[in-house]
Amino acid sequence: MTMKQAIEAFVKPGDTVFFSGMQHGEPVAAIHEIIRQGIGHLTVVPALTLTLGLMIAEGLVDKLVMAFVRDLFERRESYTIIKAKQNHCYPELEEYSHFGLCLALFAGEMGISFMPTKCLLGSDIEKYNKNVKRLKCPFTGEEIVAVKAINPDVGIIHVQRADPYGNAQKWGTLGMDRMGINASKRIIVTTEEIVDPDVIRRDPNRTIVPGMRVSAVVEEPWGAYPIHLAGYYDGDFHSYLGEIEGKGAEAFENYMKEFVYGVEGRRDLIRKIKAQKGEDYFEKLKLREKVFSEPIGMGLS
Repeated sequence: MTMKQAIEAFVKPGDTVFFSGMQHGEPVAAIHEIIRQGIGHLTVVPALTLTLGLMIAEGLVDKLVMAFVRDLFERRESYTIIKAKQNHCYPELEEYSHFGLCLALFAGEMGISFMPTKCLLGSDIEKYNKNVKRLKCPFTGEEIVAVKAINPDVGIIHVQRADPYGNAQKWGTLGMDRMGINASKRIIVTTEEIVDPDVIRRDPNRTIVPGMRVSAVVEEPWGAYPIHLAGYYDGDFHSYLGEIEGKGAEAFENYMKEFVYGVEGRRDLIRKIKAQKGEDYFEKLKLREKVFSEPIGMGLS
């Protein structure tokens, strides 16, 4: 599908949405498309999504189920947060530790109701999060914490490659990607390139989600820009921040008007950025020399 078709078909108002990426390979193109379509009242489970602030500012996020969100805590002068507060659309926060959120998604992936742990015992998270409850281990009698499973309505992941059936492979920093995407009820895979299924079969251990679970596949080169993607391109997030962060309402609204609402999709965005920054801008972000991992034998042909 196209990105527009996939988001329109599988992301609905009021959904709980998981976004992949922990400052690596985030589905930025998909986030922009959700904003363009104005799909709101979302509960968002972000691993560490750097571009989520745009959705918050536009009033599309009712709740964040999170371990850390950069825009909310590091840059309090960010207009994305100022706008959300002014418009009374600042999201409700449900906080976990990173490991706690991993466990909630892992339980969802496994199809069980909770995952036990000791790591949250005595924490404020245990005190204030109603989905983290203390209980006694039925085997040892020790006090442990149960973290309730999370099963997002839809998960969106950006990967380096996938085949037409949705068998998707990603490498580099994975964070919560594997458990988060596989815990999701519907899955949208956006990918730098669609490859022949034989490419996937030759290296099956890199497959992060099987095609039988996938609702839509979108071929979207530069789909993570301005975030980096391992093996494909460097990011330019500081340049992106420089265009909108700490510069007030006018800079933010101009950015949204020109680069989010003012384009049809990612290809249109790339053309517009090239016109402003030069034809060689994206060539400079591409990796100059690929460093390959050592090949291994997978069997006899």
